[in-house]
Amino acid sequence: MGMDFADELSALGHAVDTFAYRRENVLYKNKPTKAAYQRVLNRRLERRCSTFEPDVVLVIKGGPVGPEVLRRIKRGGNTVVVNFFPDNPLWMIPFEHIEAYDIFFTKERYAMRQLEMVGLRNLHYLPMYCVPAIHHPVTLDADQAAALRGVVALVGARYPYRERLVRELLDLPLRVWGPGWRSADPAVARIVGGGFLDGRAKLAVYCGATLSLNPHHPMNDIVGVNTRAFELAAAGACQVVDHKDELPPLFKPGEEVIVYRDLPDLRRALGYHLAHPDEARAIGDNARRRALAEHTLRHRLEEIISTLRERCGRA
Repeated sequence: MGMDFADELSALGHAVDTFAYRRENVLYKNKPTKAAYQRVLNRRLERRCSTFEPDVVLVIKGGPVGPEVLRRIKRGGNTVVVNFFPDNPLWMIPFEHIEAYDIFFTKERYAMRQLEMVGLRNLHYLPMYCVPAIHHPVTLDADQAAALRGVVALVGARYPYRERLVRELLDLPLRVWGPGWRSADPAVARIVGGGFLDGRAKLAVYCGATLSLNPHHPMNDIVGVNTRAFELAAAGACQVVDHKDELPPLFKPGEEVIVYRDLPDLRRALGYHLAHPDEARAIGDNARRRALAEHTLRHRLEEIISTLRERCGRA
C-alpha cells in the first residue's frame, strides 16, 4: 500500500514523489531507538517536501508522522496534507495526528461519527479498494483445481480470533494459509494448506476454493469493510463475510457476497453453498463485476481528488 497509489496517480498524469516512512531498518524495529529514528525520518520528510514543493502530501496511515511535522509542511498555505487511513483510527492513531490533517479519509463511519461529535470537520468517508492489475482471476491447472474444489479457504495470518473461529468449523472442509498456523495445536495444524501467500499463489486459492472466508477483525473493523473484501471480489471469489453496516451499500448480500451474523448463520451459509457450487460461482462473478465497476483504486483516487477540489481548491 502506498506504491499502488503512486502508480495510479502517475497513470492519471500527476507528478509523484514517494517517501517510505517505514523502512526495513533495525533502528525502527527496536523500541529503544524507534523514537529517535522516527525523528530522523520526519526531518527527511520535511526536507523532501521543501525540495519537491508538492501541492498535496498524501500520507498512507502515517503513524510516525507527527502533527508538528504536518504543520511545518503546511506552513505558508501552499501544501495540503491529507491522510488515507486503512485501519480504525480510534485506536490506531493519536487524536492530535488526525486533527492536524487538512482532510482525513477513513473507512470507518463509526469512527468518523465519534470524531465529529468532538468537533473535527476534516473527515471524509472512503472505503477500501482493489487494484485490478494485482487482484484478478487466474487459471488453475487440473491438480490445483481438484485440490481446492469443495474447499472453504481462509487466507491470513494466525490470530487468536481467527484460530477460535477455525476451531468452530473443523468439521467442515476448511483449509487455512498464512503465517503462524503450523504452530497451532494438531487439530488446527492438520488443515493448514501452507504458509504466507502472495501474488499468483494467493489468487489461485481465491479462485480455486469454492468459498473464501473473510472474518473481520473484531476490534479494528467496527462498521467498515476490510481490504480483503475488495481483493476477494476482484478475484471473482465467492466470499463469506460477517455482516458490517457499511457492507450492503458496497456489495449486495446474497447476490455479490454471502453474509452471516452469527456462528449458526455461518454454518448454514457454508453448508448450503458447498452443496450448490454453481450458485457460489455466480456470486463471485457478480462481486467481480461490482468491484471493477465501483471499487478500484482509480475510483477512490478520483473521489480523493474531487474532495480536494471541493474543500481545498486543489485539482
